[in-house]
Amino acid sequence: MKNMLIDHPGHLFIGSRDALLEHIIIELQKVFCASGGCSVCFICRKVQEQQHESVLWLCPDKQYAIDDLKVIFSTISFAQEPDHHFFFVLQKADMLTPTCANALLKSLEEPPAGYHFVFLAQRAELILPTIKSRCLIQTLQNVQENEPGATLLPFFMSTSFHDPIAFSKELESNNPSEWESIALLDKLILFWSDSYKKSIIANDEKKQKQAELMLSHLKKAMMQPPMPGSGKLFWKNLFLQIKQL
Repeated sequence: MKNMLIDHPGHLFIGSRDALLEHIIIELQKVFCASGGCSVCFICRKVQEQQHESVLWLCPDKQYAIDDLKVIFSTISFAQEPDHHFFFVLQKADMLTPTCANALLKSLEEPPAGYHFVFLAQRAELILPTIKSRCLIQTLQNVQENEPGATLLPFFMSTSFHDPIAFSKELESNNPSEWESIALLDKLILFWSDSYKKSIIANDEKKQKQAELMLSHLKKAMMQPPMPGSGKLFWKNLFLQIKQL
């Protein structure tokens, strides 16, 4: 029986970061291991360590840039041997910018024989429909439940006073990563965009101004998301900015 990964040129897996990595490593071991994925042989260990010569792993620190994708375009220009398979694994695929996603479309739609794209993402709604329509999609778990950092959201859903000590305790217990921070910022922008629309309908100028200010700060933050390891400082600074509104 054929392996699911080689039956189609594009796959999109939705789930938590750990679940995604575990799943794709198991599936890749099944492709390359003579025993169908024993997990202990030399080939399986190379897959586990992300060192297999037929798998290219991409995982940017921030949003994808065109430069991150150049290695894909240079690699895919070489024809594969018959029955040989090569995989591009794009972690944090929900951080693909529209420009980067569009640049991949032709290769994803008609890749040379033997090439396959695997997209790993926490949030399907951030993947362009043009990418999703070219992939087989599998959700590994309900990623909306217990979303990392979700308890930080209420501190940024109001301009009323919030206890800095309570916020600091919540931040210490969550410490969202740069990837999780972008997802949280996206939720906050959606929340304040909705508040802005409602304030216009209600002709409430005060709430409209509050929503405008919040959206301004949040969109600036989205343009400069935290670097790896700087999540706490990022959210502390944003909290201080909101307090001054």
